[in-house]
Amino acid sequence: MKKRNLKRRLRILVVASYVVSVFPLLLCLVLRWDGYVSTPAESVKLSFGGLLICLLVLFKTLGKLRVPSGVLLYGAVFILAYLLKVILDDLVLLSGMALIGEIADLLLFRRAIKKTRENLVVDKTADATADKVEQIVKKYIGRC
Repeated sequence: MKKRNLKRRLRILVVASYVVSVFPLLLCLVLRWDGYVSTPAESVKLSFGGLLICLLVLFKTLGKLRVPSGVLLYGAVFILAYLLKVILDDLVLLSGMALIGEIADLLLFRRAIKKTRENLVVDKTADATADKVEQIVKKYIGRC
């Protein structure tokens, strides 16, 4: 039962960590969204750029994306920079918001996640050891 609580706690901590790290950046994007989509052309470019980023994040999350070499890497960066130019104009602000999110994540969640993972490993090892001792005791008591 304790192991189940630790797994649940770990899942909650990981989700909360992600939300806290991304929240300042998303908040900034939402608050400045009208400026990013002020013209139809910018809206279309932003939509394609956002779709490409979503696909890249999805592929990376699934572990399917390998870092391409030279021409492909710089081509992808060029296309994303062109499509997301209106957002890149606010790069200092957006990177600052991302930094705030990462610092909040580091201060609030990283240590707790590490400690919970360590506790899960300790509990798993303790359970395995207890099971093995129980089997050995049953083996020798059963012979008497």
